[in-house]
Amino acid sequence: MKKQPFMIPIYAELIRLGRYANSEEEKTEGQKVVPAIYREDVAMHLAEHAEG
Repeated sequence: MKKQPFMIPIYAELIRLGRYANSEEEKTEGQKVVPAIYREDVAMHLAEHAEG
């Protein structure tokens, strides 16, 4: 899978909405997991754009 940079903020928003988790350990019932190739970048994006 080739990493598409425009998907990083999309996955981050899906995590904020509770539809995705960033790892299998964080996953709850009904959530999908962000593809491994994106996890580090999505975590950085969430940290950089954290509210509060």
